[in-house]
Amino acid sequence: MKFLFIALLTALPAIVFGQTNFHEGYVLKNNGDTLKGYINYREWAYSPTSIEFKRGNAGDVTKFGPGDIKSFQINGFENYVSYLGLASVNKNIFPDLPSNLDTARKQMVIFLKEVVSGNNVTLYYNNEQNKKRFFIAETNQPPAELKYYEYYAIAGSEEIFDNLFRGQLILLTNKFKNGNQKLLNSIAKARYEETDLRSITTLLNDENVGKSAISANMNIRPRSVRVFAGLGANDITTTYKYNQSVVSTINDNGTSTVYNEAVYHSTTIAPKINFGLDIFINPNVQQFIFRSELSFSYSNGYFNRPVESITGNYTTYNLKFTQYTTSLTPQLLFNLYNTDKLKFYIDGGITLNLSSYGNRNSAENNQSPLELQSFWAYFPFQAGVVFNKRTEIYFTYTTGASFSNYTDFSVSNQFMCLGLKVLFH
Repeated sequence: MKFLFIALLTALPAIVFGQTNFHEGYVLKNNGDTLKGYINYREWAYSPTSIEFKRGNAGDVTKFGPGDIKSFQINGFENYVSYLGLASVNKNIFPDLPSNLDTARKQMVIFLKEVVSGNNVTLYYNNEQNKKRFFIAETNQPPAELKYYEYYAIAGSEEIFDNLFRGQLILLTNKFKNGNQKLLNSIAKARYEETDLRSITTLLNDENVGKSAISANMNIRPRSVRVFAGLGANDITTTYKYNQSVVSTINDNGTSTVYNEAVYHSTTIAPKINFGLDIFINPNVQQFIFRSELSFSYSNGYFNRPVESITGNYTTYNLKFTQYTTSLTPQLLFNLYNTDKLKFYIDGGITLNLSSYGNRNSAENNQSPLELQSFWAYFPFQAGVVFNKRTEIYFTYTTGASFSNYTDFSVSNQFMCLGLKVLFH
């Protein structure tokens, strides 16, 4: 298992960067020609700087940048247009902000993602590290950037927000909605965020006018969060290790003791119940997923516990306990193979456990009690298969994780779990 884990870590960069996810779409070239084919639809946490296009499933791949084409569309998902013109360069994502007002702009050639389209205006989005930009375009007019500046008044002091975009939206409200007061009130409170600007731009357009079926479909974003519930079978090996002195001899250098490590194992097969939620970086692609999982399980421990007396003799006591554990596991999931009907993933994270202990036997209670930790943690490795975005079969493995705090002995659990989850969108 350790060799497999190392091999997967070594191969992961090649898998991540080598995987493709081609969907039907088209490219509109600068000369007006339309190329229909397939576009590699990636996660795109930041706006793409180029795209990969091919005519057929086995065709040669061609790269297009924003200077090479007018626009491209991934059917049913996203539409991008090319923008050539001045764009702001100030950082505007907290906390990496400038210490003074920076209104600098430069000539750029970038892709803009269509967020909302309608008969009056269209909203676009572009982002890069520490920077986001929104553009708005009236029908048959080029996009204009919505201006927004966020900065520190003095290095490390309070933030200043220059919401110049509100004035731009007010002008459009006066033009297309006759100064609608309700819309003006919304603009007065609007943040430079997609949710606020999406809502306002939608209201600037006439309902169900000037929207194609594809555009309407793209403006309905799939949910970025889903929940799940599952049941698994836990195979838990609880291990008790201790060092027992075997022979003590006295010589010129003092007393020397030879220690022998004794190991006991007990195994529990018990149910595991889990609930949780997934957060998608891109809900259309669903390749990288932040998962948070809450689970409940138990295990039984049964050992012979040797206790050394003052005279150096050992008396063996039976040690029994039941461990009841509630676990929270934040993790990052990556789909190695990613289609709508079948996905294969690996993930890793950290499991934080809160345990209580019961059914402790009386023989152990008559001696100095064994203190078992309530809070402990381990790092799980998980792999799984998802069918039709609804059903998930998973396998979890972890090496031994200790829940005792002694220098001469330890109690630990090793887990293997096979289970089933139902995904609710």
